Amino acid sequence: AGAPNVSFDIGGFSPERRYETRDPKYLDEWREQNLRWFQYGTFVPIFRLHGQFPYREIWNIAPEGTPHYDSFVHYLKLRYALLPYIYTLAGDTWHRDGTILRALAMDFPDDPKARDVADQYLFGPAFLVAPVTAYKATSREVYLPAGASWIAFDSGKRFEGGQTITADAPLAR
Repeated sequence: AGAPNVSFDIGGFSPERRYETRDPKYLDEWREQNLRWFQYGTFVPIFRLHGQFPYREIWNIAPEGTPHYDSFVHYLKLRYALLPYIYTLAGDTWHRDGTILRALAMDFPDDPKARDVADQYLFGPAFLVAPVTAYKATSREVYLPAGASWIAFDSGKRFEGGQTITADAPLAR
């Protein structure tokens, strides 16, 4: 569609009613859902916490000093650290008709498996993003396209492309 500034309302604009009451039965799910969405939102062009009640400020989602809160802070700091990269991507989009978010097949057209991956994307040329969307998940399968070597952002571990790995995805980082 040619729209480079794709985004979403982190946490959803109008969540299910069960999250509005802060019922302990749903509170952990609400916190995890928002944290995973926040992590995902770190790697899109527009980082936007927006919605109706319940409020989306991190201190309204999780108490300060909890693992959830600390992870929110980690990803918020990471987002700010990525701003020069994001602005560079935006400049490339404007001046050279570049793209900020790309399907894997755009950069790896000779890898037939990359054409079928629907839940991962490239955030500029440097990041392969595989959002965690399953509640209570602590890992997920990630396809690493052939034709490149890959480095885990958090550990520095190297992987050869053309394989599917099980990537650790701890809730708190």
